[in-house]
Amino acid sequence: MKAFSRNGFVVLVGDRQVEDLDAGVGLPAGTEVTFLKLVPLVGG
Repeated sequence: MKAFSRNGFVVLVGDRQVEDLDAGVGLPAGTEVTFLKLVPLVGG
């Protein structure tokens, strides 16, 4: 929860980004859930 609030990762459900962890999300069969960890780029 701390990482989510610091924008350490994003959660995608289907083609939509979840912006609130308390939001209800429908998950019909076959729905893809993706967790993307965000890391800073190193270099110029």
